[in-house]
Amino acid sequence: MPWYRCEARGEPALAAGSEFAATRFVEADAAETAALTVRKSLGRELVRQGICPLKAEGLVSVAAVRRIEEEDVPGIVAPDIVWLARA
Repeated sequence: MPWYRCEARGEPALAAGSEFAATRFVEADAAETAALTVRKSLGRELVRQGICPLKAEGLVSVAAVRRIEEEDVPGIVAPDIVWLARA
């Protein structure tokens, strides 16, 4: 199964201080599946941060999904989500 690099951002409508940018590496059968997996994963993280579970996934936008070679998949490096400062 191929690997995908997914770039995601939190929507500006999030509660104060919860805007974020994240890069996730996902093994999936298609780019759409990778984007869905990332959206669900980051939605769960937002719930842990106090966002309503019914809205969390909808607040994540996956902007770029690129197929990459397995050799290019990095090891686990923290932080995987970078919380952005309010403008």
